[in-house]
Amino acid sequence: MIDTKLGQTVETTAGQQGTVRYIGTIHVAEGNWLGIELTKPEGKNDGSVRGERYFNCPPFHGLFVRDSNVARIIAQPAPKAKARPSSVSAPKAAPRASIVQKRQSVAPTPSSSAAPRLRKASTASSTLTSSRPLTTPQRQAPAPSTTASTSATGTTSRDSNIDTLQTKIRHLEKQHSEDQDLVKELSQAKDERDRFHGIIQKLQNKCQTLHQESTDNKAQLQQLQSDHDKLSRTHQEHETDWELALLDKEMAEERAEQAESELDTLRAKLEERDMELEILREEATLFTTDMSEDEKQEAGYYRLQHENDRLRHALITLKEMTEEQERDNKARLADFEKELSELESIRQETADLQDRVQEADAINEHLRAQVDANAEWEDISNELTTKNQELEDRIGAQDIHIRDLESIRELNDELEAQRMDEAEDLWAEIAAKDSEIVKQLQKIQDQEAVLADQGVLISKFRDLVFELEGRMADVEASRTLNEVQVKETTGRFNEVMDLNRRLRASNVGTTARHITAGIQKIEAEESAKRLAILKETESAEFLSSQPLSAYFTAQRIGAKASLLASHLETTDRELSYNGGLNEATSRMLCAEAIQHLSIIKSGSTRFCSAINASSLAALPALGSAMSDLDAVELELDHILEAIVKDEIDFQTVVPSLARTCKVQQAVLAAHQTALAALPEDETTSQLQNLAARITYLDTNMAVAMNSAQFVAENGPSDVTTKAQEVLEQFTDPSAVLNKATASARKLLKTVDSLNHDGLFPTIFHDIEDIAELETFLERLTQEAAKWGRNALGVVGSLFQPDVSPSSLDLNLQEIYEFYWSSELYRLALTSQQLDVWIEEAALLANSSEIARGPTPWSQKAKELAAERNKVSETSAQLEALKTEHKSTLLRLHEMDRTIETKDLEVEHFKARFRDASTKVDDVKRLQEDVVVAQQEADQLRQQVSSYQKSIATLESQIARAEIADVTLGGAHAALPVSDPHERPSAPVAVPAQLDTEISALRTENLWLRERENAAKVSESPRAISAKRRAHRKERILSGELKLSVRWADTDEDAETVICGEPKSPNAMKEDHIVVGIDSQASVPVEQHATKLADPVDLSSLLLDYQRGLRPRMSPQVVWPSDEDWEVAVDQAFEDWVYETSATERDIVAFHQSEMQNWIEDGYPSDVED
Repeated sequence: MIDTKLGQTVETTAGQQGTVRYIGTIHVAEGNWLGIELTKPEGKNDGSVRGERYFNCPPFHGLFVRDSNVARIIAQPAPKAKARPSSVSAPKAAPRASIVQKRQSVAPTPSSSAAPRLRKASTASSTLTSSRPLTTPQRQAPAPSTTASTSATGTTSRDSNIDTLQTKIRHLEKQHSEDQDLVKELSQAKDERDRFHGIIQKLQNKCQTLHQESTDNKAQLQQLQSDHDKLSRTHQEHETDWELALLDKEMAEERAEQAESELDTLRAKLEERDMELEILREEATLFTTDMSEDEKQEAGYYRLQHENDRLRHALITLKEMTEEQERDNKARLADFEKELSELESIRQETADLQDRVQEADAINEHLRAQVDANAEWEDISNELTTKNQELEDRIGAQDIHIRDLESIRELNDELEAQRMDEAEDLWAEIAAKDSEIVKQLQKIQDQEAVLADQGVLISKFRDLVFELEGRMADVEASRTLNEVQVKETTGRFNEVMDLNRRLRASNVGTTARHITAGIQKIEAEESAKRLAILKETESAEFLSSQPLSAYFTAQRIGAKASLLASHLETTDRELSYNGGLNEATSRMLCAEAIQHLSIIKSGSTRFCSAINASSLAALPALGSAMSDLDAVELELDHILEAIVKDEIDFQTVVPSLARTCKVQQAVLAAHQTALAALPEDETTSQLQNLAARITYLDTNMAVAMNSAQFVAENGPSDVTTKAQEVLEQFTDPSAVLNKATASARKLLKTVDSLNHDGLFPTIFHDIEDIAELETFLERLTQEAAKWGRNALGVVGSLFQPDVSPSSLDLNLQEIYEFYWSSELYRLALTSQQLDVWIEEAALLANSSEIARGPTPWSQKAKELAAERNKVSETSAQLEALKTEHKSTLLRLHEMDRTIETKDLEVEHFKARFRDASTKVDDVKRLQEDVVVAQQEADQLRQQVSSYQKSIATLESQIARAEIADVTLGGAHAALPVSDPHERPSAPVAVPAQLDTEISALRTENLWLRERENAAKVSESPRAISAKRRAHRKERILSGELKLSVRWADTDEDAETVICGEPKSPNAMKEDHIVVGIDSQASVPVEQHATKLADPVDLSSLLLDYQRGLRPRMSPQVVWPSDEDWEVAVDQAFEDWVYETSATERDIVAFHQSEMQNWIEDGYPSDVED
């Protein structure tokens, strides 16, 4: 590996040569890297990598390579020269005047009237050979001694050659110092030229990088947009699925609520049936308690019990079915909850439900065909089917529409939120900008005051400089000035130069503040424009689009070009016309830069007008110029930065601006289609370019005349005459150019005034004439620039000592030949044409109104407003559709319920029809049975009549037998009486025929009683209960039943109470209460009534109850025919006392209410207490 050092000239493996400026690592990559400054603009940077600087070099002259990529070392670094001490002497103070001739800055520098007198020698020696600086230091060393010797000789001998020698020595010293200054200026100019070339290359490289990054960002933006579209579609699908699931969930909830309501209804019915069954069971139990088997058989008890069992079984079956239905409903609810998370199953369920609906419709139609209302049901079914199909179609279309509207609404919400955020940010930024503008306006006012003070100070300094220069001229003219006066003059001159430098620094600072204020004003105007567009469109996305970015960039370019042009015009006015050839060169380059800036400004204005008048469809095509416009703006920013830093060099600025003009012209040519729609802007731009080029030709000729005048004033006597002749030849071309300049400015002013009023002159029938004139002036300005620079260079070379008079004559005849050529005189015709156009444009009849359509942002605002209105209308439609959709679903549900109800009615009708058919069959069968029974009854009646006859015969026989027995008994009366039980009775012989007849009668009687009992049982049990209560009341009123109160000590005592008399000796203790109905009460009721009403006597009863003892209530019913109805009532009261925590007051209140009820029912009044 080659050992490299800083300063070495190396060659890379790619064949590039340069000087090593940096060795080490860089932040973007690992390893050891070499920073090389190339001799040619073949590099990639200016010594910096991604914002990190490692060394300084001109743009596109920097290159970073690895140390392994160095092929060879061409040269070693040059050794550093030792600093040579300098001496300061009084005679060398005069060359300080050459400091004024240093590189011109954009800040104005004061000029002196004595400058030409001091610059004669320096101008003549401006082009030195390379050996000259090497020989002058040798001459400089003996200068002090020579001066001293000449002054000593002057005091002794007063030789006449001393003055001549002193003059030569001073001339040589002055020439040497000026040569040194020129050499330094030349080296500085070369360095600055290389630096600016490097900056230009760097900017071009950055532009290329930015363009590539912009392309990548565009591709990334498109990819992100496509991803966003995919996500939007996916989101819409999810929204649709969610809506369907939500609808299914609502339907499931409605079905669950319906099932719950049906379940509650069935439960209520079941409880009601259970209650009725329990009541019927209790009534049946009470009814059949004291009935014998025969009575039960007669009352149809067993049949009723069988029917009761059947009903109980049916009730149990119904309860099981209800529970099963409840379980099914719960299972369905669980299934519905599961179906909410499974979309496909929900859809399948929906399809199944639709199939079931169709099946139900088919069944319904079939059942309606069996019912008499066939036609009506078919019409209703067809209508419902048609409506259902229509509603399903509408629901499908509305779902699609709803999804679209939901996506539009979400997009609108996102845009609205983004707009609000951007508006808030812009409002905050505007507030900050407003405060900053106020501060900057205050600063501008302060700076204007400072500038006024500085202007006064500058005028004073200029007067002082003029005075001091006059004094210096007097001092130089005086040959008898002593050394003290020379030193004093030198010191004062140094003070003046210091003041001049301070003045220059102040002017530079003022220029920087002026430029900064102008840029801030441009930014403030752009912010105001952006805010206006945002307020109008309410779309931050449109504001940040590429076409609008290009629009604002073009506006900034025009404003910055105008700012630069105004500043350079001020600099041009402040440059001295008699300041020498260097100032003349600077002034010519400044005028050329002003010309390029004017062209750039007109092109930017034209591009902005094209965007202003563009339509939304054509607007995106104009955004492609963004990268080129950024490059143009970047170049202007660099020039402004150089002006602020006082580092501007017109030698590099002018070519850079020329390239920028070409870039802008290429941009305009690329969008000629959009620009051609505005011919008035194209014509105005061409007129502005014409005025700028004619103004430059005028300035170029003025500088050329200035150089000729400089030759006439400072040249030798034999050259002065030729120079005066040349100056006389400038008179006619100068007049032509002055007139053309005035005409061009007047025409441009007229057209601008018309454009300001919204008019445009129609005198330019053929734009090609203006284009041809512009092409001619462009070529003429290029030639003028070339001739002007050549003339200044030749005039500078004419003052070299080795130039002969003949060559001077030849050069003067050739260098100004262009300015009185025929092409320049052609401008007279141009001036006439411009005057004709001015006269025609001044007439309003030759003007037409400029038709400008709405701006793109106005069109965008209208489009967004229309979209918002459409979105609002769509939202309203969406809400209406949702409402209609819900109402449709409700109607469908109601129709489903109606269909189910009709199905139930049909089933009910079918069941009734079956029952009716069964009853009809039973009636027919019973009628047949009745006929048979009537026939049998007729036969039985005949038998009964015969049996009655037989019975009568038998009775008569029995009577006769009894009479015979009585007769026989009297005969046997004297016989002893024996126990009838011991004497067996002889069986009576019954004839078989009689026995058969008796059996038949019993059967008939049983059948009749069963029929009667069946009729009674068919009555309501409650009616039977009412009849029994009435029967009981009658018995009580008749005195058959009485109420008595007894006291029993134990359960056995209470159970052994018979006919109101206790068998136990402890039966009368007050421990328990016994209430019973007794038909033979031996103890009066009044005897115990007071004890019953006393609540204290019940304490033992409650205590026994709290200890777990059960008080037994043992009422006894002794009436033989009573059905023990009171037993059930008292036993229920006994159970109630045992199962509830009753207080004494509750028990007493119960007994009193029972007694009151008994008394109201008609009990005897003696038991009222």
